[in-house]
Amino acid sequence: MKNLLLKILLLTTFTYFLQACSNGDNNQPNPSPLPGSKVQVAKIEEIIDGEDQVLKNLLNKVRGSVGKRGPGSKTIWSRKNDYDLGLYISANHVISINSWLSKNAEYFDITSEDMGIFETSKIPPVNGQVELENLWVADFPLMHFDISTSVTNSTILPAEDFYIGIVDNQRVEPGSLPQWPKPVDTGTPLKMYDPDNRTKAGQTWNTPNVGENAIALGYPQDVTNFPNGAVSYGKILSDEEAAVKITELQAAGDIEGDIPYNPHVEFFLDAQGVAGMSGGGVFNLEGQLLGIMVRASDAEKAPKIIRVVKVTYIKSKMLGYYNGLSQTGQEKLRPFISGEL
Repeated sequence: MKNLLLKILLLTTFTYFLQACSNGDNNQPNPSPLPGSKVQVAKIEEIIDGEDQVLKNLLNKVRGSVGKRGPGSKTIWSRKNDYDLGLYISANHVISINSWLSKNAEYFDITSEDMGIFETSKIPPVNGQVELENLWVADFPLMHFDISTSVTNSTILPAEDFYIGIVDNQRVEPGSLPQWPKPVDTGTPLKMYDPDNRTKAGQTWNTPNVGENAIALGYPQDVTNFPNGAVSYGKILSDEEAAVKITELQAAGDIEGDIPYNPHVEFFLDAQGVAGMSGGGVFNLEGQLLGIMVRASDAEKAPKIIRVVKVTYIKSKMLGYYNGLSQTGQEKLRPFISGEL
């Protein structure tokens, strides 16, 4: 019964067109090409076909890690686990907080509970083509952490707006009816586009360095202007600069100005977010994952910022939860997160 209930709840994401990462409308103007860091948002294919070889190389290193999940995005953190499967992070408001059976932290024993879903889950093709793979890939929610009982998809704060899942190698062609994968396939390593083995590196993630540039990647809901995903590029702000941005956002009447900045949880990227990029990854210039996008400013005259939940915070929550489990619980969870413990 638990399996069936969760599947029904997961499938409700079909009906959501959530405000993912940006609270504004989707009628964005056609973006200009992205010459270095001059323009803050661009189509993926514009960079791949452009002349900035450094940016192109960086994008190729990371873009296979970011896929779609419902109306938003998800980012494969690493494949460093016992099965070489994709350990991914996405935002709770992307999957919808109502998908969870409980607001209390929980994990799913995906080796015995068939918690997977195909619908709305895609990753880039193994051959590196720009277009998203035409097949749905199996998606298994693995764990989420405590969520306040009163929050909604639009009011959830960055400190609670993330969960962790697994992508395995099961794929199907899109169909008119829901299709459920078999229990997670631990016998076949995930095949994905990862030409530099970023997801198997000694350290797949890092802490953000103030003043450095970072690249943000996700899949906007505006598929007319961004049919194959979007790239945003900007500077990592200091805590002092983020505080100034909050004041400016308040003055501009942007909702992000009403949300306190939490330096333990997040950092601000001085860049533009587009609805649907939530759950997408933010990477440093070495291609290491710094965090996932969860919110962005939207008011017309407001400064452009993206709120990014730090991988360091996500990892601390994962470790705290894991260490609090019984030995049996740890044994069930460990094989999927072993490389990031």
